[in-house]
Amino acid sequence: MHFRQRTSRYSTAVLFLAGINGVVMLAAAVNSQFRPDVEIWLGAALVASLILHARAGFALSLAQREIDMLSRETKKLPSDKETEPEKSASLPKVDLSSVDGASADDAAVLEKVKSAIEGDRFDLYLQPIVSLPQRKTRFFESFSRLRDRDGAILRPAAYLDAAERANRIGAIDNLILLRAVQALRNLGSENQHYQIFCNISPATIFDEDFFTRFTDYLDANADLAPRIVFEFTYPAVEMMCGAVETNLEAIAKRGYAFSVDHVRRFDLNWKKLNDRNFRFVKCPSALLLSENNGGEQARMRVKAFRERLRENDIDLIVEKVEFESHVPEILTLGIDYGQGDLFGAPRPAQFYLNQDLALAEAS
Repeated sequence: MHFRQRTSRYSTAVLFLAGINGVVMLAAAVNSQFRPDVEIWLGAALVASLILHARAGFALSLAQREIDMLSRETKKLPSDKETEPEKSASLPKVDLSSVDGASADDAAVLEKVKSAIEGDRFDLYLQPIVSLPQRKTRFFESFSRLRDRDGAILRPAAYLDAAERANRIGAIDNLILLRAVQALRNLGSENQHYQIFCNISPATIFDEDFFTRFTDYLDANADLAPRIVFEFTYPAVEMMCGAVETNLEAIAKRGYAFSVDHVRRFDLNWKKLNDRNFRFVKCPSALLLSENNGGEQARMRVKAFRERLRENDIDLIVEKVEFESHVPEILTLGIDYGQGDLFGAPRPAQFYLNQDLALAEAS
């Protein structure tokens, strides 16, 4: 029974008994010609019942206030179950209803994005990251795909450009990120041994209001920390400043590791990145191979790059590997992990997870 109902019914009962007690006390006093001992006993009984009522009422009211407070705090946190219909209410809203200055075409695209997000037409895609030379899947990178009402996939390039022109890129990036994290939770306990790289945009870190909601979500889903690596682009890492570094530290303290991709140079401050909990760096195969074929000095730069990463406990992943002919040279560089269409293109999550399950059963 609800505490307010208990409080109300209990109060009514006690007050009713106290009233009867008072009537009996008056009748008994008259009947006994106001004998002092009877009056004392009846008066004590009345006082005891009133004290009991006051103490119980106070305790029940305090408990109800505590439950109300916990209920309000719980409602602030997003649900961790993708299938619950009420989860959308706990997520930050995407305000795409007013796109001042946007063209009719951009407004139409953003309306499709809004409809897809609110209608849960969101698919999680994964791309394997394999160990070298074994080519065994060790990690996945996640990608998001939105679908329109007809089931057609919305091209990210199209809606992201429209969102940037309408100054809505931050809100869309943030919601897609949160949807991706929620989808990762639903991959099932049998897939918890994989770490999954999840892209995170500068908009998420710079948006203080959303960042607060996001860290609340991470607190409520602390078991995801060993399973997710948040990935930033190289330009985003280069432009990080005080406030952003503070926010990154808040995520790192919750146990999440970071990665930087699309590296363009080898001379980042790798020790500082290690201190921020960066554990992976992705470098395009084209850059590594061109440097390795660029003369003795270039090869020395690649070697020094690898040594600095090892010294700072950062794993190197060569990305965008598309040709089998490039693999032997990549292996001579001593790179531990590879990613690219050669090892597997981005596909719906269940494609790779079912494939992995079948291999496990076969072995």
